[in-house]
Amino acid sequence: MTTLIDITGQKFGRLTVIRRCGTAKNGNALWLCQCRCGNQTKADSYALRHGRARSCGCLTRESRSQLIRRNPKTAASMGRLSNLKIHDHHTDLPSKIMSKRNKSGVIGVSWDSNTQKWVATFFYKGRYLLHKPFQHFEDAVLARQAMENRYLNNKV
Repeated sequence: MTTLIDITGQKFGRLTVIRRCGTAKNGNALWLCQCRCGNQTKADSYALRHGRARSCGCLTRESRSQLIRRNPKTAASMGRLSNLKIHDHHTDLPSKIMSKRNKSGVIGVSWDSNTQKWVATFFYKGRYLLHKPFQHFEDAVLARQAMENRYLNNKV
């Protein structure tokens, strides 16, 4: 039989152990800890004593943030609007680019196997302006093209 080691009050990295709060899935004692950043988290005794749990997750977030900022390519491209997947801040990318999963060959036209109909969709300014089933593929394509002409090709 193993004896429980009381680690209440001890510090492990940024964590200070408050009290025991049960048993972890692996059978180790589970401890409630207070992180230096103010958050509370639970960690098992093995992870605490062997340095695998040193914070509530804030330490990992901070170190990854620093690594990203130190990368010259990432730092140079931060804040560029061209990195956003938005064409004109109103039209979402799916309205302009064909998905790899597209089987119809036409952007915004797909086959709905449940209804056994072709569905034409058009997404603009954060909402669907067209989401309609059609019996014939050609009708769905014409409906989609009409929406493109109305909303995308009239931009000056």
